[in-house]
Amino acid sequence: MHPGWLVPLTLVGGLCSSGPAAGASLCRFGRRRAGWAVGSASFVLGAALIAFAVFWRVEWYWSALLLTGVHLVAGTALFLALRGPHARYRAAHPTPPRETGTYRHTLAGIAGGALIGGVLGTASMVVYLLLMDRLASTAWPVLFDDSYAAMRVSTAGFFLALSGGAAGGLLGRFWPRATGEQVVLLGLALVWAHLGWVAAVEALIAIPAFQAGAATGAGWEAVMAPLMLGHFLVGSWWPVFLLFFIIAPQGVAAKLKRAGLCLGMNLAAGLVLAVSFGHTGELFLAVGRSLERAAHTGPAVYAYEIGLEKQPSEQVASYLQYRAALLSHKLGDKGRAKRGFQRVVAKYTANPELVKKASRFLDNLARNGEGRRVVLPGIETRTEYKAAYCAPNSLALAMRYWGADLSARVIGERITGLTSGTYAVNQSWLADQEGFRHDYLPMAGIEDIKALIDAGFPVLVYVPAHVFVIVGYDEALDTFVTYDVATQDIWVEYLQKDFIKAWKRQATTLALAYPPDQEDRLPEGIRQRVARLSEAYLHFQLHYFDAPEGSVSIPHLLRAAGDTGEFFFPLTILVSEFPALRVPLAERFDPDVVTGSIRRYFGEDFDEGVHLWGQYHDEGWAWQDWALQTSVEYLIDQGRFELLSELAGEIDAEGQLSNKTLAEVGVVELGRGEIRKGLDRLDRAGQSAPALYSGLGRRKLGDEPAAVRQLVKALSGFT
Repeated sequence: MHPGWLVPLTLVGGLCSSGPAAGASLCRFGRRRAGWAVGSASFVLGAALIAFAVFWRVEWYWSALLLTGVHLVAGTALFLALRGPHARYRAAHPTPPRETGTYRHTLAGIAGGALIGGVLGTASMVVYLLLMDRLASTAWPVLFDDSYAAMRVSTAGFFLALSGGAAGGLLGRFWPRATGEQVVLLGLALVWAHLGWVAAVEALIAIPAFQAGAATGAGWEAVMAPLMLGHFLVGSWWPVFLLFFIIAPQGVAAKLKRAGLCLGMNLAAGLVLAVSFGHTGELFLAVGRSLERAAHTGPAVYAYEIGLEKQPSEQVASYLQYRAALLSHKLGDKGRAKRGFQRVVAKYTANPELVKKASRFLDNLARNGEGRRVVLPGIETRTEYKAAYCAPNSLALAMRYWGADLSARVIGERITGLTSGTYAVNQSWLADQEGFRHDYLPMAGIEDIKALIDAGFPVLVYVPAHVFVIVGYDEALDTFVTYDVATQDIWVEYLQKDFIKAWKRQATTLALAYPPDQEDRLPEGIRQRVARLSEAYLHFQLHYFDAPEGSVSIPHLLRAAGDTGEFFFPLTILVSEFPALRVPLAERFDPDVVTGSIRRYFGEDFDEGVHLWGQYHDEGWAWQDWALQTSVEYLIDQGRFELLSELAGEIDAEGQLSNKTLAEVGVVELGRGEIRKGLDRLDRAGQSAPALYSGLGRRKLGDEPAAVRQLVKALSGFT
């Protein structure tokens, strides 16, 4: 290797890469003792320098300047030190004349190398992604989807075509007589070098950037910039250099040894680039999250605090400070936690959602004081970051907690569709196949969850389009400790006042997966309700399947309603969908029991705002909830107009009502003679309000111009 290569090699791969290469050259020049000394010392010093730059608690640009400056000086020093011995060695060992190719050989090499590199790159990237999917979707929280996979395959083909063209041109010029077998082997060596580079960049830059993006809302957008920049600046030529580094020795064993060294050189290059381009903050974020998932809370705080001092982007800094404060609270350091939350509110304000949570945590800490924190021990499982895999992840966690050797991947392969998700009945079937109980409890409450945690049961809970596991609660923060893959944060403190609103959009249903011999540990009241309602809930789920498309199954809904009607959801659906059943249903089920259950359920902590997976809450708009809609129809059918008005008023005062519900209740108010109250609801309903009733109400109040406008609007709607 020409000594001139030591400068770019040091700049990209550090002294860990260039030092051993320089030492190997000195050994080849006959100076073995000096070669081993230079190689060993450079490797140790290079590793120490990179480690110092990574852990140095200053802004990232100071680390980058230090590392780049030292590498430039060290690479130049190695070049100057080896220039003389290299010249003397070449003079004493002249290279025999060898045939060189013409420009046609060079062009043919470029074309052939680009073709071979592109084809091998595309094929190898498919295999690489499959392997990474097995690893990264479990060891690291990364979501692979079709668009990302297509992008990675296409970019691999493109960059390996570039590298292959460059390597092919050089081989065509200086090795024109290469055989087909040799060309294929060279192509495989190039692919090996490229994939090692890709793995290093993804592990040290792209995946930490994705985790930072997931934590701050950017997702894969956070990966694309560093990935593409690294490939254009380094990845287009670095694998070509490594290719010639691998093939330089004569023996096969020496070539294999250098192929192994390439992995270390790529790892060093990835770390150098991470420091040089300011990605150490994201790297510490990823390390901290891994430590946190492994229950190493103290080291995780340390990692977050170092990452914060690297001055990452404002979004990442906000997240790092938030997690550091939260973990300080978990460790019992209340003062440090409060100061951390205060910094999120006052200084690291780039993420409004974290600012809002930190502010509420401060309020809760001030109000609740020294409340208990209860978290189930030993909660851990491998996580599969695939679309619609929330149920397999949650079920795997609960079953593995009880000792079952069953991963989320296996569960997902058996019962989950990547587009359709997992049905509740399929969860029950799988648990039964594995010898587990899988019980449901609809219309549960927050105290039920706490009682189950105290009894040692992880609790699966359902919110719209999602299921996750609650593994603990914190009375000081007023939160549930959740294991929720949709947040891509895994361990999340979910404010109970937010959770209950999302939970009520799914009949406040919880599920339990546990060995049958643990049934006696269930709290007595919960055990009785589970025995009464679990099968009813399964029938409620089955009514969607055992019926024509767009309809419901009457037998399943009747079975789900049970004997009392306390689980009112099936009854309100039947009343809404089948008017002919209203009389027999009223005779079979006591309306007072049903309306009382409706009153209790919707009268507190319910609104129609957007509450979705990933603990997402949008206070800006609402959509009509089917359960409330059918309950409104039931109350109207039973003539409980005063109860309906009271219920709507309470929900409206505390939360959000959709425009459709406002319009329906507004019409009821008009019918009761509450003209002004009804018109107020109709006005707020906007386009959802029926103009005819609005016009008649205004005429009743004597507002003729407004009445005429509404009636004309109604007539326009009929034409």
